[in-house]
Amino acid sequence: MNTLKGKFIITGKIKVLTGLHIGTSGDFSAIGSVDNIVIRDTVTNKPIIPGSSLKGKMRYLLARTKYNTSTELKDIKEECQKIKRLFGSSGNKEKKEPITLSRLQFCDMLLSEKEYERDVEFDLPYTEIKYENTIDRGTGVANPRQQERVPAGSEFDFRLIYNVENTQNMEEEVKRDFENIFLMFELLEDDYLGGHGTRGYGRVKFEDLKLIEKVYTKENKDDIEYLKSEIENIENYSEIFGK
Repeated sequence: MNTLKGKFIITGKIKVLTGLHIGTSGDFSAIGSVDNIVIRDTVTNKPIIPGSSLKGKMRYLLARTKYNTSTELKDIKEECQKIKRLFGSSGNKEKKEPITLSRLQFCDMLLSEKEYERDVEFDLPYTEIKYENTIDRGTGVANPRQQERVPAGSEFDFRLIYNVENTQNMEEEVKRDFENIFLMFELLEDDYLGGHGTRGYGRVKFEDLKLIEKVYTKENKDDIEYLKSEIENIENYSEIFGK
């Protein structure tokens, strides 16, 4: 296991551009209630974006776009090492490959406190209800359903943590990792998060992004500061962190 040199933390906001639905499995819907509800924080009752949802979507987009593996692999353990380095892997006993620890830590994102430009009346606490119909092509019978969504304009607090590991090719690996992180931000903004994206749901945008370095021992300070300067020299850094 490689020693930890420090951490880079990316903070900001995820702004919802079109209604967002991230559901939860095993929910019970009583008669007269919404058919498909969103996942909420049990303490505040506010909608959340689970870190697992963002992690899975970003991993899929990176694999499909840059490494062309997500739709071809039967076993996720066969993924490219650059993806394993960011997202982790449980190892492969047959090939005697060890467990790969994830360098990225995805946090659950809570709904931000914000003021809307106009008075907003929500159908449910912090959410809206969208009414849809599916039509049976054979019989022409309509099947109405209700989808709970986080409305456009809502914002979630975003936080992503990257572990800097002391490896032989540390500088090169950190640069490649952040190039991939920046690519995933762009890919997600041109795709969707959550369910029903092909029907216009889940368009999001990253805003107010900041890169913070954390050092826990004095001897690593110079290395982390140098790595941050190298990250800032990545081609699209100013575009992403200037939003």
